[in-house]
Amino acid sequence: MTKTIARGAALLVILAGIVLGIIYRADIHPLAIRNMIAGNPWAPVIFIGFQIAASLLWVPRTVLGLAAGLLFGIVWGLVWAIVGATLGAAAGFGFARWMGGEGVLDHSPRIGRMIQRAEEGGWRAVAILRLIPGPPHSAINTLLALTELSWRDYLIGSFLGMLPITFIQVEIGASGSAVFAGEGGWLLGCVLLAVGLTASFFLKRVGRKAGSLDESDTGANA
Repeated sequence: MTKTIARGAALLVILAGIVLGIIYRADIHPLAIRNMIAGNPWAPVIFIGFQIAASLLWVPRTVLGLAAGLLFGIVWGLVWAIVGATLGAAAGFGFARWMGGEGVLDHSPRIGRMIQRAEEGGWRAVAILRLIPGPPHSAINTLLALTELSWRDYLIGSFLGMLPITFIQVEIGASGSAVFAGEGGWLLGCVLLAVGLTASFFLKRVGRKAGSLDESDTGANA
């Protein structure tokens, strides 16, 4: 009973946070985050805390990636952004598991087999899913938590899958900071963004083709 009450209370807190995030979404942007914690000696810790909260409250990860570049530059921005993103992913995954979601999708009559294939792919399947553009970061955390995927595969795949786009986001943020300071550096960020989007587009097409081939093989074997 106590655990049920705790889960219900935690869910209400998360839902309230999501509602507040929607209401004040105009105030959630990279410059606001930078202005809020810039110069604070605990800025990295505060920023990582923001990353974890953002993951739980379904705030787009791009906002934090750009803010990391604005705050810390390309090198330390990437470090704190990927650490925060990984911890945020772990928080979202752990929360859904704590709520009792583990293995729910495996027993679904429609998508259970597809989920089992993804689990067999381990961290590689998680990394590919992270690289595909479109699905929100928090949605992926919750979706994967509803499988029987191991923590090890989830964390390794999430880290590797989030690293490329995190680098691009941080680079763009750092380039933006250089522009505000009257320096150069914006061109590299734009080029990296274009490369990242192009790579994601082709990756998505490859994933669709692979799925079609699997379905064809299944039909043939049947």
